[in-house]
Amino acid sequence: MSIESNATASAPANSWLESTFKIRQRQSTIGTEIYAGFITFLAMSYILAVNPAILGDIPGMDRGAVFTATAISAAFATLIMGLFGNYPVMLAPGMSMNGFFKGMLLSGSVALVWNEALLGIFLSGVIYLFLSLTRIRKSMIESIPEDLKLAITVSLGLFIAFLGLKNAGIIVSNPFILVSMGKLDDPQVVIAYISIFIALGCMVRDIKLATFISFVSAIVLTVLADTFLGTSNAPIPDAIVTAPPSVSGSFGAIFDVSGLTAEKMFDLLFIVIIFLIVDFFDGLSTIVGVGRDAGIIDKDGKVPNAKSALIADAGGTVFGSMMGTTSITAFSESGIASSQGAKTGLAAVVVAGLFIVSLFLYPLFSIFSTAMVAPAMVVVGIYMIGRLGQISWEQKESRIAAFFTIMFTVLSFSPANGMAMGFITYAFTMVVAGRAKEVHPIIYILSGLFLTYLLLL
Repeated sequence: MSIESNATASAPANSWLESTFKIRQRQSTIGTEIYAGFITFLAMSYILAVNPAILGDIPGMDRGAVFTATAISAAFATLIMGLFGNYPVMLAPGMSMNGFFKGMLLSGSVALVWNEALLGIFLSGVIYLFLSLTRIRKSMIESIPEDLKLAITVSLGLFIAFLGLKNAGIIVSNPFILVSMGKLDDPQVVIAYISIFIALGCMVRDIKLATFISFVSAIVLTVLADTFLGTSNAPIPDAIVTAPPSVSGSFGAIFDVSGLTAEKMFDLLFIVIIFLIVDFFDGLSTIVGVGRDAGIIDKDGKVPNAKSALIADAGGTVFGSMMGTTSITAFSESGIASSQGAKTGLAAVVVAGLFIVSLFLYPLFSIFSTAMVAPAMVVVGIYMIGRLGQISWEQKESRIAAFFTIMFTVLSFSPANGMAMGFITYAFTMVVAGRAKEVHPIIYILSGLFLTYLLLL
């Protein structure tokens, strides 16, 4: 009797999940989506520590308020993406954008103060949202050649892996040869290597928990190193759970335009243009890459629920700037979810929920180390590079565009730069090859916009 009652009670819930996320239709399971969401949150949760650290150095911006703004805006945008876009794509303040924002303000490149600069990001988000409500951006995605989509997926995987190796200290900067191997006398580097090889062993043995096991291994080994070697890479805070820091000093601060003089308007316009271009194409690259890797984007290049997915991306920036943080964008770490089998927005909803929970864990995230998630990011790169063999390498135009997409994504440390060079070289080679009419007009428009973006860098 009780078994029947339980089955009856759970039916509506499962029915709602299926109708909302189409889990069975996309050949996934609830367990897979929840697991993938949990792993992805762990991999991208470093933003809760890094974003406040970056923006908190800007005069007038409070580190605690930035933490709360980061968590709430990430949860808001990711929830919209999951419920209405039904994509396993997670959003949060973009790493390249917060660094660029800080550099502009502290270097004196613009005469704006922090809240005025955030107003520029807000306006760029409003424009982006308008474009998302039209068919323009959806048409942009669907006009991208298949080989470019594959190259974007591969470039994202290599970017994530490179970021992981950098965060772990396995790859370090070198003034003579740009980058080199990190030294093995650093416990964090040794821990990363061990965790990566544990993951590799799991992958070879077809253990689906490879990413999670590598992450747990890194945490355990870091704690053990602190205990027995005297390091302090994971210091234990006095308290774990606290009330979220207040955002009273940053919420709505963008609407204080009392200090916005006529002389500052050019600087404001500059920020609007720059952040619109970067946010526009960073989100595009991740949605295309992750959607393709998850099998959501079909072989004809059609993108289901494109408008909702794009509104989540744009709306996140509008909401985040009002909260007090820089542009919200689709995170490259979303590739972790698709590599773990996620195919629906349920994984994104799980991540959104974990961002809300994290609001009460500020002391914990204030000491969270990016090196702890580095091994998992390297494993993701291994999964995503599998698409490399599907590119039509015998086609010179595709080969050149794929090469520039991948190389510039990794070497310039920016998926947007990689996309820019990929589109520009694709359009150029197709024209030279006498195949200009085969290229969609939107590709030429995008190439022009990307060229403008590179000129403004």
